[in-house]
Amino acid sequence: MGDQRPGTRATVDLLILDYIVCLCVSGLLEAILDGRPTEDIEWVAVFVEQFHRLVLGHRLEGPLPWDLDLKLRILYLSNLFLHWDPPKDRDLGHFVPLSDIAVQFMDLCHSAIDNVSRRRWFDLGAHFMVHAMLEEQARFPDQLQRLCNWRTNDSELDIWWEVSRTMFLEHMPPPFGTAGPMSREELDRTFPPQCLQNRFVDFFADFMDILDVPLLLQLEHGQLEGLTREETRQIREYCGF
Repeated sequence: MGDQRPGTRATVDLLILDYIVCLCVSGLLEAILDGRPTEDIEWVAVFVEQFHRLVLGHRLEGPLPWDLDLKLRILYLSNLFLHWDPPKDRDLGHFVPLSDIAVQFMDLCHSAIDNVSRRRWFDLGAHFMVHAMLEEQARFPDQLQRLCNWRTNDSELDIWWEVSRTMFLEHMPPPFGTAGPMSREELDRTFPPQCLQNRFVDFFADFMDILDVPLLLQLEHGQLEGLTREETRQIREYCGF
C-alpha cells in the first residue's frame, strides 16, 4: 500500500490542478473582457502556478496529460495578454511584447491543429500582428519581425496565414500595408483594442469548451460524462462525496 500512496497523491493533485486551471482560465478571460485584472484573479493565477510546480515535483509516470498541458498553456498565455498594455516610457525590463505573446499563440494553435478553426486561428494571429505593428515597431523590431515571418512547414497552412495577413494589412498604411496614409487616431478607430480582446476571449472560450471537462467539475455539476445524474449520485455516495 505504501508504494501506491505517492501515485494516488499525484493523481489527486492532477485532478485538482485540472479543476483550478479551468476556473482560472474562465476568470482570466472575464478579466480580459473587463480590461483589467482583479485581486482575486491575480491570487488564483499565482496559486495555480505554485500548484503546477508542486505537481511537477511528483514522480509522475510520464508528462502531464496533453489536455491539461494545453489548458496550462492557455492559462499562461491569457495571463500574459491580460497584463499587456502598449509600451510607454517606463521600465521595460519585464515587459513581454505583444509580438512574443502572438508567437506563443501561433505555436500553441499549431500544436493543437486538430482542435482549432484555421480561419479563426489565423485571423486572430493577424489581428495580433497589426496591433504589434502599431505599438512595437520602434521598440521591439526583432520580436515583431519574428511574428511577421512566422510560418509552418505546411504550405496549405501558410496559405491560410497569408490570406489572413493580407486581409488585415489591407487596412494598414505603409510600410506594412497597402491602405492610404492614416493618422494614429484613424488607426485606433480601425483597430480598437477592445476588438482584439473580444476576439481573443471568444476564441479561447470556444477552445476550452471542446477540451475535456475536469472530473471534479463534472462532479460539482452533478453528472459525470457518460453517466446519468442518478448513476453519478450513486458514485458520489459510494465515494463519500
